[in-house]
Amino acid sequence: MKILPLLLFLSAFAHAQSIDSLKNALATMPDDTNRVMTYRLLFRTLYAEDRTSELLEVAEAGLALSRKLAFPRGLSLFIFYKASALDILGRGNEAIPLFEEGLQMAIAKGDTKATADFHVNLGTAHHIMGSLDKSLQNFLAAYNIYKQIGQQEPLSKVLNNFGIVYRMQGKYERAEDIYQESLTLKQQLNDSLGMAATYQNLAALYSASNRKEEALDNSQKAISLYTKLGRPIDVAGCHSLMGQVYYNFGNLMGAKSELLKAIDGYGATPNVDYSATTYQLLGTIAAKEQDYLTAENYLGEGLRLARQFGQRDRIFEILKERAKVEHALGKHAAAYQSLQEAFELRDTMVEKGRLAIMEEMQTKFDVAQKDNDLKINQLNLTQRTLERNWLLGGALLLGLLSVAIFLGLRHRIQANKKIAAQESALQKQQIVQLELDNKLAALNAMIEGQEIERARIAADLHDGLGGLLTSVKSHFNTLAKPNDAVDLFEKTNHLIDDACGEVRRISHNMMPRALALAGLPGALEDLAQDLDKQGVKCQLEMIGMDHPLDATQAVTLYRIAQELTTNVVKHAEATHLLLQFIRHAGELTLIAEDNGKGFDVAKARMKKGMGLSSIESRVKFLQGTIEWDSVLGEGTVVSCKFQV
Repeated sequence: MKILPLLLFLSAFAHAQSIDSLKNALATMPDDTNRVMTYRLLFRTLYAEDRTSELLEVAEAGLALSRKLAFPRGLSLFIFYKASALDILGRGNEAIPLFEEGLQMAIAKGDTKATADFHVNLGTAHHIMGSLDKSLQNFLAAYNIYKQIGQQEPLSKVLNNFGIVYRMQGKYERAEDIYQESLTLKQQLNDSLGMAATYQNLAALYSASNRKEEALDNSQKAISLYTKLGRPIDVAGCHSLMGQVYYNFGNLMGAKSELLKAIDGYGATPNVDYSATTYQLLGTIAAKEQDYLTAENYLGEGLRLARQFGQRDRIFEILKERAKVEHALGKHAAAYQSLQEAFELRDTMVEKGRLAIMEEMQTKFDVAQKDNDLKINQLNLTQRTLERNWLLGGALLLGLLSVAIFLGLRHRIQANKKIAAQESALQKQQIVQLELDNKLAALNAMIEGQEIERARIAADLHDGLGGLLTSVKSHFNTLAKPNDAVDLFEKTNHLIDDACGEVRRISHNMMPRALALAGLPGALEDLAQDLDKQGVKCQLEMIGMDHPLDATQAVTLYRIAQELTTNVVKHAEATHLLLQFIRHAGELTLIAEDNGKGFDVAKARMKKGMGLSSIESRVKFLQGTIEWDSVLGEGTVVSCKFQV
């Protein structure tokens, strides 16, 4: 990704004065507007010499002095400078309020060029923060202004940024058209830096669309231009991109080589666009090579950078990858925490309304590009419209007088209807809530009734039928073994033993004695041992389960675990099951993860098979939540949460 902040007037600027001489001059100057403009000169010189780490301090000093002097020109300049410096450092969440303040100042002054510049920088900051809808809104506003005032150079850069958004959405053909249009403008303007950025974006596009040779060719073009311009960090970004290309086409050694070059190029100055991605990809490659400790270190650094730059999408991807590595290292609690954070972050990122806004912005952009082909003679149209409006105006005036009385009466009728509708809606809401309460009460009664009936049947089986079979066994063994029917005698003896064992097994499943004697932990240990006997290695982990639970909660949780393990044995064809019970701060989390064949959760719910309905009804009984995550051929993870 190569989103360009609009510091056009700075990127081409160089002063004969040295940075040291400007700093010395500032040390002796009084606090006046000349000092403000000297800060401006120092900021521009630092930017021209690519000393980005010093920009923020100078911008803050200039802005503070401008506010102190109430110097409008200084305020406008240094709000922009400070926001841009924060954006360059990857602190977009701090830059956005300053860009908004500068935008309002530019609009109030009627400065269209500055308004467009602020829109571009706002679009860039929102893009880095993952808000593509707001990014597109600002890019579109800037695009329309630059078209209106005929500014070709900034227009080419806005086109470049539009192309990046289209590429990220997988609209590769449209993105390529926009990139090529941007490249043509930059070639006409002889903008080498802009051309390099577009070559880099084309390389990313071709990599994503599986066009290897074109991706590598455009990467080399970008590297050549950045090298000539003396921009080592951008060269490092291209090496990171080439590493992605090699990885996409299965060349792990080539990918690793390019990614390590990128890290060397960044040095102590991380790149907002590529640094986190570079470490993530190195971690992924190390994991594929089963070097999990190295993978953990790389992913940890990538996560730190992604958090520093506020890149929510990148944080989500790295957390998922890190959870797999932590699981491979046996750090199951840490893996669970990583997955939990990833899923919580995912929930905040799913905003369907934003997607609709993005489509609307893109449609407006496409229409704006075709405006020149749809123009008509506005003067003649305006004249004809004016004449028609005079004729219509007279008729409308008479109509309005007669309609006014009608509207007054209608308004009163509608107000009464609205009140009645609100009362009806409230009644319906109360009825729906009452129905939900009744259903929940019925569910509670049904499950409690089931458990009572299970206990009664288990007792009858154990004490009644179990005792009877024990007596039969005792009497049978007192009989003399007939010499002519030894085999039949032995077979009958074994059948009586099997019947006794089956009665004990059924009685235990319906109401395990360990649950009454040793509580939930003891019953779960018995359940794990039974799974081992059936050929499924069960790894049982219990954290914070020292204190006993309410009897109803314990029985219901055991039933949920029992149903889950039954599915693993009967359906999953698994050889290993991780069963975790984690109790902390009033919350209990149950996780069951197997290495079986997986299943389609949606289809299973429609068929109401595999015990899913029974499990979900018991989770609902405890007022908990459940998530199913299953991939065909890769196993199943079930996560339940309860307040205890």
